[in-house]
Amino acid sequence: MKVSEKIKSSRLAKNVSWIFFGNLAHAILAFLLNILVARILDLNDNGMLTYAASWITFFTSVGSLGFKGIISREFSKNEGRANDYLWSCITARLVFSVLAIIALQVIVRISSPNDPTLQLIVLCQSMSILFGSFDMFIYWYRYKNQADVTAIYRLAAFGISAAWRVVAVAVLKNLILYVAGIVAETVFFVAFLVWFYRKHYTKKIKVSRATIFTMLKISYPFIFSAVLATIYGQADKIMLKNMIDYNSVALYNASALIAGLVVIIPTTIIEGFRPDIMDAKLSDESLYRRRLRQLYAIIFWSCIAYGAFITILAKPIILILYGEKYLGAVSSLSLIVWYTSFSYFGAINNVYMVAEDVVKWVQVTTLSGAILNVVLNFFFINLWGIVGAALASLLTQIFANFILMAVIPDLRKGFRIMIQGIALRKIR
Repeated sequence: MKVSEKIKSSRLAKNVSWIFFGNLAHAILAFLLNILVARILDLNDNGMLTYAASWITFFTSVGSLGFKGIISREFSKNEGRANDYLWSCITARLVFSVLAIIALQVIVRISSPNDPTLQLIVLCQSMSILFGSFDMFIYWYRYKNQADVTAIYRLAAFGISAAWRVVAVAVLKNLILYVAGIVAETVFFVAFLVWFYRKHYTKKIKVSRATIFTMLKISYPFIFSAVLATIYGQADKIMLKNMIDYNSVALYNASALIAGLVVIIPTTIIEGFRPDIMDAKLSDESLYRRRLRQLYAIIFWSCIAYGAFITILAKPIILILYGEKYLGAVSSLSLIVWYTSFSYFGAINNVYMVAEDVVKWVQVTTLSGAILNVVLNFFFINLWGIVGAALASLLTQIFANFILMAVIPDLRKGFRIMIQGIALRKIR
């Protein structure tokens, strides 16, 4: 390997390591903070915060306008226009953010007209959508192999915000100040990012209407996927509040957070296999299929082990982490852990669809799953509450990631590979 290639490889490894470390550290700290806050607040207040956060998450995901999925590629194609891409994307997101803030107020005032506290919480927290528009700089630093910048600044901003939030709920007993602390994390983080960019790159701000429209045209599929993915993740919590109460949202969210603790492991494994699978598809069909079978096998059996562990120890886990007032989450945790585990099959299926050049089916399977999820939640929540919501999510994953793979002709070969992997056949 040439010296220049070794340097590039070293920088890439360092960059990926910082991304992994930053995400892992932030996820662990955020989870611990969530548990602390849940122990301090009563179920109703925690449920209200979770419900508000679900709406904010929906508009935040859609509000990225799909730019996160394409901007790195545009940097590679024309790095000289990076400043144009960054500020044009930020401007488009700022415009959407203003519309989102207005839409959120309309939604909560119609759905909860007699709940001024919720309306104020949503208004305050929606400011994070506005300031979050500036997080496009994250992808510039990653492109320049400076992921350490974003990781360090993000953790620093979280530290400031965490201290603020703990004081708000533990000392001042004020939910609005707590939400302001959430927004403060975004504000401090993007302030760091903008300051670093203007110091080390350029202070010039360039916005191009043509660039905005071009980027929106390219990113449309990502916007659609973001909407569907967010429906998957947030519809159950929103429907639980509107059909039952805030307490059920708090209990359900606790079970979902515990079930998702393992997320960093399967996602890292899948991303690790992805480049090898893509390379093998071009050079060795037999190796390509074997790698897919191996990936399905690893994810399936590790998820089975995790699901069994959580199901058996659901009650003591809830007691240790959240305390007695969250024991109502035990039954939903025993179900939802299987939903979150099997959802990773969707990520592997997406890798397969990209490799086979049948990406059109990604949106079909995601849309079908999102519609089914909402329909099942509507009926099952009425029947079984938070357990019904967990069951609806589990059945949705089975339908979208297993049944549709078997039914759609273009995906049947992938389904056979999946079954072989689960059965541990032809993986050596």
